Amino acid sequence: MSLARQVKLAFLRGSQLAGLGHLVLNSSWRRERLLILCWHNLAHDDEHLWNPQLCLAPPTFRARLNLLRSTRCNVLPLGEALTRLRQGTLPARAVALTIDDGESSAYQIAWPMLREFGFPATLYWTTYYSTKPYAVFDPMVSYLLWKARGRRLDLREPALSCDLSSGEARNQAFQTIYQHAQANAWDGERKENFLATLAHGLGVDYPAIKARRILHLITPAEAQAMQREGLDLQLHTHRHRVPKNQELFSRELHDNANMLRDAGAAHPSHFCYPSGSYLPEFAEWLHRDQVASATTCQPGFAGRDSDPYFLPRFLDQEDKPLAEFAGWVSGVASWMARPQPVDEHSFRQ
Repeated sequence: MSLARQVKLAFLRGSQLAGLGHLVLNSSWRRERLLILCWHNLAHDDEHLWNPQLCLAPPTFRARLNLLRSTRCNVLPLGEALTRLRQGTLPARAVALTIDDGESSAYQIAWPMLREFGFPATLYWTTYYSTKPYAVFDPMVSYLLWKARGRRLDLREPALSCDLSSGEARNQAFQTIYQHAQANAWDGERKENFLATLAHGLGVDYPAIKARRILHLITPAEAQAMQREGLDLQLHTHRHRVPKNQELFSRELHDNANMLRDAGAAHPSHFCYPSGSYLPEFAEWLHRDQVASATTCQPGFAGRDSDPYFLPRFLDQEDKPLAEFAGWVSGVASWMARPQPVDEHSFRQ
C-alpha cells in the first residue's frame, strides 16, 4: 500500500472516530448531493481473491448494507433519486445502489440480500451472454490462469508455453490468448470450447465452475423474476462495448433495450458506460435515443448541476476497507478523490 493511501485511510478512520463523518453525513452540503454506489460481482467461491476490484465477498457486501442501514441512509430507486436531485428535493443521506453487468451472483446472492434489507437497486444489464450457456470469456480466461497459478501452461493454439507463478506471466498469457481470439474472430462457441480445453490442460475443474455459474450472466428468466420482485433493469449495451460509431452505438442500445423490455422493463432509459468508457459526443447520441441519464466510474457525488450523461459513482471493491466506504457514504472521502482514467481498451469500432 502506498504512503498516500495509508495517510488517506488514517485520515478517514480518524475522522470517523472524531465524529467528522457524522457531521458531514448530516450536513446541508451532503443533503444536496446523491451518492450512487456501484458493485459488480459477488463471489460464489474465491473470485474476490482472484480479482478484488471486480468481485466482492458476500460478507463484505453485507457489511456495506449494514452500514447504510446503521447510518440511516435514504436508499432511493435510481430514477426517483435523479428526479429529486434535479428538483432539489433529496432527503438527507441520499444513496442509490447500482450493480453492473448482471453476473449470476446478482440473482443468486446480491438481490436476495438487498431484498432482505429492503433496499431498491438498479441492475445495469449487459445482455448478450445471458442467452448463451457460456462463461464470459475474458474474465474466465484470467480466472482459470489464476486458479492454475504455480503450474505450467502449454497450448497449441495459440502457441504458448510458460510458467504461471507470477502475476506478470499470467497477464502476458492472458493478453496472448485474448489477442489471438480477437484476431481470429472466435465466436461464443469457439471461446467456450477453448475455455474447457484450457481448464483441462491446467487441471482446473471447469464443470464445477460451470455448475456454480461463476462468471456466467443471469438468464432472461432470472432477470424477469427479479424485475417482478422490484429490481430496476437498465441499459448497459448488449455486448458490453461502446462503439465510437453512432450507428453501432445506437444498435447496441436497441438490442439491449429489446431484451430488457422482454424481461419486463417497460421504459429502460438509464444507461451505464461499459468499463467506464465514454466520449463527449455520447451525450448527444444518448439523448437522441431517449436515454435520460448515464453513469460513469468516475468517483464523486452527483449534484444538481451534474451532467446527467456523465454522472459520477463510487465503485466499491473488496480491497477497499470499510472506513473508506463509510467515508464515501458521509462524503468525507470525496474530498480526496482523484479522477480515474477512461478505459480506452473497451472501445470498439
